[in-house]
Amino acid sequence: MTHARQGRAATLMVIAALLVSTVGDEVAMVALALRGADRTGLTSVVSAQMLAGLVPGIALGGPIGRIVDRFRADAVLGVTLALECLVAAAAAAVADGAVLLIATMLLLGALGAVAQTCVMALVPRLFPAADVQLRVNSLMESVRNAGYIIGPLLVGLLTAHGGTGLALAVDAGTFAFALLAVPVISRWLVMAARERAGAAGRERAGAAGRAEARAAETAEAVTEGTEPAGKTEGGLRVGLALLWAGAQRRATLATIVVTVAATSVVNVLLPFFADDIPGGTAAYGVLLAIWSVGLVLGPFTLRGGLSRQPTAVVAVGAAAIIGLSYLVSGAYPVVPLMLAAFLCGGMANAVQNVALRTHVMADCPPDVRGRVGAAYGATLQTSVAVGFALAGLAPADWARWGILTGGGVAFLAGSIGWFRTRAVAPSPAPAEGASVAAGQVPEGGTP
Repeated sequence: MTHARQGRAATLMVIAALLVSTVGDEVAMVALALRGADRTGLTSVVSAQMLAGLVPGIALGGPIGRIVDRFRADAVLGVTLALECLVAAAAAAVADGAVLLIATMLLLGALGAVAQTCVMALVPRLFPAADVQLRVNSLMESVRNAGYIIGPLLVGLLTAHGGTGLALAVDAGTFAFALLAVPVISRWLVMAARERAGAAGRERAGAAGRAEARAAETAEAVTEGTEPAGKTEGGLRVGLALLWAGAQRRATLATIVVTVAATSVVNVLLPFFADDIPGGTAAYGVLLAIWSVGLVLGPFTLRGGLSRQPTAVVAVGAAAIIGLSYLVSGAYPVVPLMLAAFLCGGMANAVQNVALRTHVMADCPPDVRGRVGAAYGATLQTSVAVGFALAGLAPADWARWGILTGGGVAFLAGSIGWFRTRAVAPSPAPAEGASVAAGQVPEGGTP
């Protein structure tokens, strides 16, 4: 099988595993929340479960990044998926009380953060070209968002027929299936390394002779394929310093941090706004479904002329559209208009995710991808947590004003960020092998 065919087969396998594991993530979250509500009857337990799933990505960003950079990302991903499978299976059998339910969500949240960081580190390695990364990230985003739609539907059917225990058992099976992709990824990495080493060896073959070229090819293939460990000092501090390095990165990320926090406020207040929508909660459910459809369709817009625009500009422009969609929905709660706004907002949400992820990781040196990916996740999850906390300060009967404020802030910040990123020169790529020692920050590395 040629490398091209191997690459296509590997891509299909990875996409299938991503879809199944995303469905599993949703099944686990919904099933555990349902079990928490059923077994304890306490909203505080369900709230603690949701927070437990969010906190590890923030608190453990440093160790996660060091682990992914220290060891082979494909091996770390395999171990993580195996542990997720075991935790889900154990939860199906024994997680009944509040402590065990919260602990289960905490473990799955930590393992999910590791898996996400591994995927972010592997994509640039599997697809070195930035334009290919954009296409692959687009496809992965659509597949992941399709999983977010399928998961809740599946858990409803499973819970109705076999309770939350069946749902969690199926969840364990999804992680076991995703494990099948890990050997495929490993073989793909080795084949790609051999091709790169072979090309380099042929360039040197004229003077050194064919024997020496073959020796160099073999040595480099082994080195590339095994991905030797690099320096991993500094943890999250290094990841954040590199993530925010450069004027354009700072402008882009500062905009996204503000818009994510503002729209997270809106997400909390929307259920309280449902009674003001014609059709009530039924219409609210349809609006959420339309947003999800937009999440699946949005990445396909990056296959046209939009893919030729700078990813930073695309990301902040999409953030402005998300804010505008909420602003319009709060100002004019008319169902047809809200449906159109939510479809556009969902599409923009997906485009923002793809463009920002590609912008952050495309020029990231291999030996710091794990730490930068972990810092990226921790930054966004912190913004979400801040938005959730701010929303708790708003009275329920002020929901509409909160939605207008959050949407307006996001639209304004996104619009300003769009002009700033267009005016600022692209951030230079960090030097290859730019591991920053603990305590050191590159010039301009913090906002």
